[in-house]
Amino acid sequence: MGCCADLFRCSSLSLLLISALFYTLLGAGIVTLGVLALTLPWAKIIVPDWYAGVTIGVGALILFVALFGYLAFCRKKNKCSISIYMLFCLLLCCTTVASTVVLFRYSDALHLAKESKFVNVTDWQREASESLKEGVEEIWEECGASVYNSDSVTYTDESQVDADKPPYELRCTNSDFDDVAESINDQCLEAAFNDENFDEDNTDFLECYTSSSWWAPEARSSTLGKLNTPKGVFCACYEEFADFVDAYFFVGKWVSFGFAVFFGLTFLGCCYLCCCSKPAAPARTSQQEYAQQPYAQHGQQPPPQQKGATILRP
Repeated sequence: MGCCADLFRCSSLSLLLISALFYTLLGAGIVTLGVLALTLPWAKIIVPDWYAGVTIGVGALILFVALFGYLAFCRKKNKCSISIYMLFCLLLCCTTVASTVVLFRYSDALHLAKESKFVNVTDWQREASESLKEGVEEIWEECGASVYNSDSVTYTDESQVDADKPPYELRCTNSDFDDVAESINDQCLEAAFNDENFDEDNTDFLECYTSSSWWAPEARSSTLGKLNTPKGVFCACYEEFADFVDAYFFVGKWVSFGFAVFFGLTFLGCCYLCCCSKPAAPARTSQQEYAQQPYAQHGQQPPPQQKGATILRP
């Protein structure tokens, strides 16, 4: 039992120190993300200022709680520090469990919405699709976006003057979003509606664009006209948009799951240190040391001991 108790105590203290270090890095990282959300042009569009401010506050709170972790590790007998740290670990564990469930649901809903080409989406699929819609609309507005035919076309018939031919190119009047436009062009827009897969691309595009279950279309006569709307660009590249967001969901949901397990183990370790662990018993005084204590208190030398003699205290 003694070996097991020592092992549990050592493991709990190790988790306590590792979690405190982790909270330090996590808090610093969250504060950094909040500052970037307030300074980067494209991030300021997607992330509201109040949300960035809350993020910085949460990061500062985590750094503050990490201080209790260091105090609990350095002052192992101070149950107040351990208790505060333990409650915070429990709160984080519950929060990350809830976040993990939501991220798994959103990821599944986004996958199903993509499979249905974002047509007639409902419930969780609608919630996941709405987040994509808001992001595309915000970027479109701040980018000052327009879609052009990137190739010059020579028309031989007057009836073809209003025709539009691929490839298409998205351009931004705001140079801060040039990287975003280049990414959209490279990933899907320039390759859309080409001769090899025109029928499939055009059918999927029209089915997505005309559906009004969650995003009402704007009346446009030509493909180029439809592409000059946020929903038009989204429907031309809905698979790429969905895969891009789902990649972050995939990482986020498993990282969140790992955090939940880690916070839960840290909470159990703090519970053991606070409630079950007992300080080591002081070493027992030998018979000889016990007999010499009264002489040492008066500054005297004990008499020499004889073999087999009985030690009597004065």
